Amino acid sequence: MWITSTNSIIRQPQGIRIEDVNHPASIFWCWSKEQLAQIGVKPYHPASVPAGEMVTGAYTEEVDGEVYERFNTEPIPQPEEQVNDPV
Repeated sequence: MWITSTNSIIRQPQGIRIEDVNHPASIFWCWSKEQLAQIGVKPYHPASVPAGEMVTGAYTEEVDGEVYERFNTEPIPQPEEQVNDPV
């Protein structure tokens, strides 16, 4: 998966237009990470939400020329169990 400088997600190799240049899908397996970065395309790693957590914020972080999606999470509040008092 890749992300462009305009934050478009590319899920699989496909022909893309960057500025006024059409690029074939083959750039995704023929070009290096550095060559793709020169036209504003970087590897992208989406995040997933852990079970039992809810998202309280999201951001991206670039590490070694690759973009990682990150979530701030917190536990999902659990409803309190009602205690039935016998009458």
